Amino acid sequence: MREHQLMRDTKNGGFVLVLFALLSVLVFGAVGFAVDIGHVYDEQRRIQIAADAAALAGVATLGADASYSRVFDAVTTISNANSISIDEVSLIPPRCGSWTGGTFSPSSNNQCDSSTSAIEVTIRRTVRLGFARVSHEGDFTLTARSVGYSPTSSGANCIRPLGVEGTYFASLNVPVGGTFSIEGTQGAGNWGKIDIFGNSSSGQQYTNMMLSNACDDSFVAGGIVSQGTGNADIRQVFDTLLSDQTPPFAAQGMVVAVTSDFTQGNGSVTIQRFLRVDLLSHEGTGKSWTSTFRVVDLDAEPEAPPTTARQLVE
Repeated sequence: MREHQLMRDTKNGGFVLVLFALLSVLVFGAVGFAVDIGHVYDEQRRIQIAADAAALAGVATLGADASYSRVFDAVTTISNANSISIDEVSLIPPRCGSWTGGTFSPSSNNQCDSSTSAIEVTIRRTVRLGFARVSHEGDFTLTARSVGYSPTSSGANCIRPLGVEGTYFASLNVPVGGTFSIEGTQGAGNWGKIDIFGNSSSGQQYTNMMLSNACDDSFVAGGIVSQGTGNADIRQVFDTLLSDQTPPFAAQGMVVAVTSDFTQGNGSVTIQRFLRVDLLSHEGTGKSWTSTFRVVDLDAEPEAPPTTARQLVE
C-alpha cells in the first residue's frame, strides 16, 4: 500500500516538474519577447531622432551656394554624432528637392542648388534581437524617414518668376475678373521667365520656384532683373501647377510681374508692377502652347516671405 502511494507521488512530482519547465519556458520567452520589443522601439526612436537632426542639418546648408556634397557632408556628420554609421544613412542616399502642398518632390538627378528647399533623410538599421533570434525569427530591420524644409528667409519679396510684357498687357485692357493668355514665344513675345540666381532657364529648378515662389530683394516696382532663357519644360511647369490639388493650390493667387518688353536671348527687364492671377488652363506643346489666366488684382504686392525656420514634416 505504501509502495503504491509512493509511486503515485513520484508520478505527480514528475508531472509538476514538466509543467514547471514548460511554464518557465513560456514566462522566460514572454519576458525575452518583451525585452526585444522594447529594444526595437528604443532603436526606432533613436534613429528617428537622428534622421530628424540630419534633415535639419542638411537644410541648414541650403542657399545660393548649395551643393549635394555639402548636404551629404552635413547629413553624415550629424548622423555619426548620433551613432548612425555612414552605411546606415547612405544605403538610401539623402535627397534634395522641394516641399510643396504637403509633398516632397525630389529634384532630378538629385541636384542640390539655390532652388532646393527640402532635404529627405532615410536611415535604415538592422537590430540584433535576443529571444526572437533564438526562436529563429532573425534580425529586425528598422527604417526612419525625415523631411526637413526651409521657408525662404525674410527680407525679400516673393513672386512667381514669370513676367508678362507691359506693352502687351496694356493693349488688352483686362479688368479684374477678366482673362488673358500668353503664348509659347520666348523673347520678343508677350511673356518671359525672370531669372533667379542664374538658374530659372528651364526644367525642374524653374518648376520648383514656380510652385513655391522665388524671393529676392530686387522684386520691387522699378527693380531690374535678368530674363531667363530657353523654352524647355514650360509645359511641365504649368501642368504641374494645375495638377496641385492641395490648398492653397499652386495655380491660384499667383503674383507675377508686369515688365518691360523681353528681348531675344540674355538681357534684363524692369519690373513695372505686379498682378495677382489664377492659372486657368494650359494647352499645346513645344512653342505652340497657350496658357490662360484670370486677373485677381491689377495692382498686387509681392508676397511676404514665410518666417525663417527649419521645419520637419515627418
